[in-house]
Amino acid sequence: MPGFYSVWCGECTACCQGTVGQVVEEIASPYTKARPRMRDFVTALKQCAGVECPDCDSNQPLLKLFDLHFPELRIYRSGTIQTSPGVEEIQGSPTEYYRTVGAMIALLAAYVYTTGDEELALDICTGGNRGPMSKDKVPGKFINLGNKPDEFQKFCDTFAMGMKTEEDWWAMLVFLAIHDVGKSDQFRHRVNQILSPNKRTDDHDRVLALALLEPELLEELMPSVRRLGPERIQRIADGFATNFQLPQLGQGEIAVLSLRGLIALPKTRVLDGTLTAYLYHSIFDIAGAACNEKFIWPLAISPVYSGFSQSMEDLIVRLSGEGKPDERSLYYDFLYNNFKKAYPEFEENTFRALCDSRLFRDETGLVMLRILALTRNMYKNPGALLSHLSLSFQTLVNEMAGNARGPQIMLYYGPDMLRMGLGKDMDDESGENLRQALGGMEHLYRMIRSRLENQTAEYQFELNVNPIVVKIKEAGANWQGGSALYNLCTSATFSCNEFLTEGLIKLP
Repeated sequence: MPGFYSVWCGECTACCQGTVGQVVEEIASPYTKARPRMRDFVTALKQCAGVECPDCDSNQPLLKLFDLHFPELRIYRSGTIQTSPGVEEIQGSPTEYYRTVGAMIALLAAYVYTTGDEELALDICTGGNRGPMSKDKVPGKFINLGNKPDEFQKFCDTFAMGMKTEEDWWAMLVFLAIHDVGKSDQFRHRVNQILSPNKRTDDHDRVLALALLEPELLEELMPSVRRLGPERIQRIADGFATNFQLPQLGQGEIAVLSLRGLIALPKTRVLDGTLTAYLYHSIFDIAGAACNEKFIWPLAISPVYSGFSQSMEDLIVRLSGEGKPDERSLYYDFLYNNFKKAYPEFEENTFRALCDSRLFRDETGLVMLRILALTRNMYKNPGALLSHLSLSFQTLVNEMAGNARGPQIMLYYGPDMLRMGLGKDMDDESGENLRQALGGMEHLYRMIRSRLENQTAEYQFELNVNPIVVKIKEAGANWQGGSALYNLCTSATFSCNEFLTEGLIKLP
């Protein structure tokens, strides 16, 4: 089965139409039950054997309850699922199903905490054998919130402030159940069938936002959403319409224009909890990322539960103020605090004065912050980076500052590629290691731009560079840093989908 369907192709339509019909029928037929209460899920949760004995059989009552009352979950187990741009889920391994279930359990754990069972809530998200993320292993002993119960308490208390009724908690469960259904090829195909050609898309968040506004599709594919009522449905749709990902902003990964949807969000939606719910869903989603058939329990770690929560609050405060920030200023300000903590002397002695120039801040300054964020601010020679960007990499600056005409390019897995690609020499006193790595990145941008040169529409093109990351991991201790990354990038080609919105790196 192809990775990308054509909405105009008769063979594609014939191929997947029957399967789509079966999924729709399976979803609709059992959905006549009255909605359970949140405490019914908690009861099923307690009946599981728990994190110390996470066998499949003991989890079945909870999973069956999820499947019965959230029939959209079946979409994750039907047909072809795109786990990342251009990459299909391994058949027989429903990764996205268990990731979604894990996110929902993470939400239930927060609910359990508010009912007074703090020990159970914390154990669900932090206990058991989690490999290096276990509470007694490294790095788990430093970031697993089982060792930082006060942080977990603060997270749950803060989140619960927006959950004023049982209906609010239920709506958030529904939100998490459907948040990644757009990764299904069949779902996207069905949505694109009824959209006008200029609205058709392969972006899984955008296609979901459009589907939420179509009563026909709600009836067919998302019955639990339909039951929420018009206002809650509109709020969920408005969140997904921002097409914004908080974790990827913090890593400097997303393109500048990806902040436009966030800035365009009406202030009423910033203040009424719509944006808060949308941003929190990313935290629960990451908590569920490692879940699988044998271990369905989410993981709460400090950089996500505490770090993202603080970043989210800062973002909401900025968007709640007078006037609307522009996308470059919002991006710059979001990354600046962590930059200042990581490079205090460089910020005070060099960078701060340069930022008096708006042109520098919007271009070279912003790109500096993005590149350093890609390394998690672990690269130790910001002066070399400033010199390279000022003298040698104008194409890279134009691309990453959002100045290029037409689509803006995002390197999906870019943080892993650059951080790991630099290898062990993060001190890089000569700056040569970084210069080679930047040359490889610039080559990728040039390669994609040549394919997009006739595209005038402004959207984010996502190039999946994970095949490069895989090669770096395979090399292990033999990886030769920036020069090896340059060689790998310059030898790469790529394939892309029919919409020219996503691509996948191909290596020789």
